[in-house]
Amino acid sequence: MLPVRVFFKKQGVAAYISHLDLQRTVFRSILRSGVRPCYTEGFNPHIKLAFAVSLSVYQESECEIFDFFTEDDMSYEEITARLKASFPECLEVIRAAAPVKKASELALADYRVDLYTSKSADEIKEALSGSINVVKKSKKGDTLTDISPLIRSMRFEQTGLGVRMYIRCACGSGEHLNLRYLTDYLGGMITDSRVTRTALLTSDGEALV
Repeated sequence: MLPVRVFFKKQGVAAYISHLDLQRTVFRSILRSGVRPCYTEGFNPHIKLAFAVSLSVYQESECEIFDFFTEDDMSYEEITARLKASFPECLEVIRAAAPVKKASELALADYRVDLYTSKSADEIKEALSGSINVVKKSKKGDTLTDISPLIRSMRFEQTGLGVRMYIRCACGSGEHLNLRYLTDYLGGMITDSRVTRTALLTSDGEALV
């Protein structure tokens, strides 16, 4: 079995599909490519495939990752070419390669957040300078949580349509920040937002490759 790590973008209309629908689309695209994936055993076999981390609906990404295994003895260059040809445009395959780091090493993510607002960059920065208390819903009920400890760094710049934020925050199976909480927290200060994940990183800030 050949381990394959695929780096791809999730943009445009793909931002509106759920993680389950994304998984189904990826399965179908792999099968169309002619690359033979390995399957699980049992009564309901499915492709052995795992995403590094899910992405919330309405968010885009330039750096998504999934791992799978193939039975084929082909180069990563050929696998890349086949996947590029079979995946939809909104899920653009960047490259396929051998995994270098374990997916479990994922700890951080970088985001670019465009805020459509009449407020200045300084005003947005001030609003996010202290505790950021948001309501998180769970089966046990609603809890008020300060998400600011999950943010490692923030940078702000003024744009023609409002404010652009560059954020590095916790991401992975341990601590994880959904940027939706941050945009919801800003509430009436913004009219809309566009969230794009730009990098998946290990705890030391190196790219997950």
